[in-house]
Amino acid sequence: MDEAILKRIQLLNWVLAAGLSAAAWVCFSGGMAGAVLVGGIIAAVSFGWLQRDLRRLFRGPLTAVKSRFFIKYYARLSLLAVLLFWLIRYGRIQTIGLLLGLSVVLLSTAAVMAAEAKRLYFSVKEAS
Repeated sequence: MDEAILKRIQLLNWVLAAGLSAAAWVCFSGGMAGAVLVGGIIAAVSFGWLQRDLRRLFRGPLTAVKSRFFIKYYARLSLLAVLLFWLIRYGRIQTIGLLLGLSVVLLSTAAVMAAEAKRLYFSVKEAS
């Protein structure tokens, strides 16, 4: 069941990135749509890498891989900070669009969790 939830979140990440980008194209401009898409791609890829590393962390003995996980985590976080700084400072990307794109993981996680909570609530209610 956990795998299905994670797969739904990942799929919804990409769907939201594409959908928000298309909506930005229609409502604002191509530059805004590109910024939303770039932010969505960065967020979805980062989420996927974190998920992969967490699976590796919990597969083996925690003491053996914990330090390696944190080194990779902070290296990825630093790389992400440099990339975002470069995009905002030199990339001439629209910051609001980039932030909207970066929020797709939050939005998709909230949507999937709300759907799961609703499903569990009604399954418990029917059982009683």
